[in-house]
Amino acid sequence: MDIFELSYNPRDPLYDLPGLPGVRWGLQIFTVNNLYQLDPSQVVLSEEGFHLRCDGLAWGGQQQKSAGTVEVQIHRDGDAYAWTIEAQHAEPLKVVKLLLWGLPADSIAEGWWQATSTADRPYVPSRQKPMNWSYPWREWLTPWACAGQTEGKPHIVVSLRDPEVRAKRLYTHLPPYSDEQPVVEVIYEEDAARWGSHIRTCPIRLLVTPNQAAVDADFEAHLAFIESAYHLQPWETRSDVPAWMRDIKLVLNLHGQHWTGYVFNTFDQMGETLKLITEHVPGEQILGYIPGFEGRYYYAYPHYRPGEAMGGEAGFRRLMATANSLGVKLMPMFGMHGTNVQVYPDYRRSTFVTRTNSAIAFVNFPDWDTDRFGEDDQVFLNPGEPTFRNHLLEQVSAIVRDFGVQGVFLDTSACWFNDPRHNLIAGYQALIGELHTRFPDLLIAGEGWYDAILGLMPVNQSWLRTDRQFIYPQLLTRYGRALGHLAEGAPGPVSTGVHEGGFRYVRDGAATPGHIPSIGIADDTVTHYREELIALCKAAVAGK
Repeated sequence: MDIFELSYNPRDPLYDLPGLPGVRWGLQIFTVNNLYQLDPSQVVLSEEGFHLRCDGLAWGGQQQKSAGTVEVQIHRDGDAYAWTIEAQHAEPLKVVKLLLWGLPADSIAEGWWQATSTADRPYVPSRQKPMNWSYPWREWLTPWACAGQTEGKPHIVVSLRDPEVRAKRLYTHLPPYSDEQPVVEVIYEEDAARWGSHIRTCPIRLLVTPNQAAVDADFEAHLAFIESAYHLQPWETRSDVPAWMRDIKLVLNLHGQHWTGYVFNTFDQMGETLKLITEHVPGEQILGYIPGFEGRYYYAYPHYRPGEAMGGEAGFRRLMATANSLGVKLMPMFGMHGTNVQVYPDYRRSTFVTRTNSAIAFVNFPDWDTDRFGEDDQVFLNPGEPTFRNHLLEQVSAIVRDFGVQGVFLDTSACWFNDPRHNLIAGYQALIGELHTRFPDLLIAGEGWYDAILGLMPVNQSWLRTDRQFIYPQLLTRYGRALGHLAEGAPGPVSTGVHEGGFRYVRDGAATPGHIPSIGIADDTVTHYREELIALCKAAVAGK
């Protein structure tokens, strides 16, 4: 995402935070029309400094005034501070930003980290490269973060405890008007369906502590909150994890047909590959994942039947019979959102739209044919919209019912959009709930994950590499498992098969706890790189 900055000093009024000398806080309020600030002449601050009311606002830079009110309550929770902010304005309100000035600069210079960071790679913001983490997306998987790593020196912990999935952002920059000292912004965005004259934030928390143990305890408290909010269940006792899934140690990405129509593997070739690998690895430890089983990958979305060029329904039944005889479980791929408007003309009612419901939100349009421009006919649809959700439900159900697959994979499921017409998470809950009602033993997996997704799907592909050493692995391992991604390169020239990645020249190392490695099977993998393939499969199952 591009980063844009104001080209002037906004002159935000700032207020001391009692108990933290040198730390000051301020607010910015955003409607659909403009940025507003507190009007300092209208601010009434309580004597103890924990309650603020402002009965007038200013435009950015304090040159013009606006009607509007803001009320802030700061609560103490042990050593932590928690802001709850309410605002009213005649224009629809969308976002509240908490500004934090004067936090320990040395701690921020050591870098920000989160649960899924690695200890050796914190994010250090600079004048040229601010930090911009957005939840729920791949760069911030739960809204908790810490700056500083040295025991005995300040650790800065910022978090938001929200019972709903709503957008949050954590931004740190060093603007010239702060003498290039770091300014931390914590941003809360309301569900676009509720944009109106009133907004109220969830608690926005700040903890500054020299003790790593206090940081660890704060994260565990955050986990306890999201467990309750998103109904997270322990992996070992989850009812939506089929018994066979607990034995899986290897995923084979059996690539089918590319968008251009190129066939990497027919269904019969996939069956022969399973026979080869199960000579060396127990079939019960293998999950066969089939992207592009429906014909032209992404082009055929959102219609799903076994592609004719790969052998059609008869070939798919032969593959199922082979897999069943070997103990291998199969999981074909479906698009949670992806749609080709050429084959699904009733797309407009279901498209994601911009937050103001003013235009279609275009999301993902790879250049599948390599004319060096993204395809024009690929849109993302929202399963929160009942017509598309029911279409997808029936398409997935037909494959499970007709062929007996043991799992289904819902592509791009960790993509999140603040759609004012249909709540995305509610759509997921309805779709997945009905699939579980129809097929209680079906594994439902997705692509990418964040905290709330773990409450809906226990198994998801990783966007962060399977060899990544998380600082707090329990965010994943306590509740779910991550698979190697579709784009993991196949042995040999590391083709990414049906994926738009082309040839990737990096392959993950040994999988870390909670992660299950994947190995791609492209067109020449078995014929030209058989020994490498077998060795990689053996190593994956052995955890090497």
